[in-house]
Amino acid sequence: MKNKTLSAALLFILFLMLAGMFAAWLQPYDPYQPNYDAKLQTPGFKHLFGTDYLGRDILSRVLAGISQSVFPAFVVLGLVMAISLLLGTLSGYYGRRLDMLLMSITDIFVAVPNILLTIVIIGFLGFGMENVYAAILLSWWAKYVRIIRGLVHDVKKEPFMLSSRVSGSFGIVHIVRHIVPNLIPQVVTIAILDVSRVILTLSGLSFLGIGAQPPSPEWGVMLLDGKNYLQIAPWMGFFPGLMIFATACAFQICGEKLRSVFKLK
Repeated sequence: MKNKTLSAALLFILFLMLAGMFAAWLQPYDPYQPNYDAKLQTPGFKHLFGTDYLGRDILSRVLAGISQSVFPAFVVLGLVMAISLLLGTLSGYYGRRLDMLLMSITDIFVAVPNILLTIVIIGFLGFGMENVYAAILLSWWAKYVRIIRGLVHDVKKEPFMLSSRVSGSFGIVHIVRHIVPNLIPQVVTIAILDVSRVILTLSGLSFLGIGAQPPSPEWGVMLLDGKNYLQIAPWMGFFPGLMIFATACAFQICGEKLRSVFKLK
């Protein structure tokens, strides 16, 4: 609580999660229902964030967009981390041929920038959020496998690992009891650090028109809608853009604090 910046970030994330879970009760208007009599109204008492070119309440759409802009990031990262934890742990623990095979495959994926590889995979799979999630999963797993493999090598050097071997702990039991529990804090820290990257990637792909599609209230789609009205209705893009920026900063601040606590590079 002495760190005011960290406290503010945690409070923002807490309110964001609660707002996303109870968005249906907090939305003052239907986020999908056009109201042509209220088109492009400036922010005011009736519409706190103003309205868009179809008269839809932007505050309602921002609240509805939490479930499509933030929550999927946790699901995607959870799947990526689960796969990477399995492969990275096996590679770092057993080594030899399995390690060489996995590292050779990861070299191929790591050689291509994540965003470029994601766009290429979406091109093959087609547009739609399900394909976007699959593309991120396929393009991001390799980096985490290499990181976790390195962490496993560090854990194997600890004195308690030698003691566990002397006591007769080997194989899967050894991994589950001694290695994985010591990896969890670092893995969670890495995941929190990259929540902001996933949010920015999802919003960016939607802004490019290859992610979520209208009339979705996803924040990237709202930014795309606001781009054409930047001069006459800047609030259309300002509020979803502000939410993307604030959410990414909040998770990054929390992740950096955890990084310093666990002394990750």
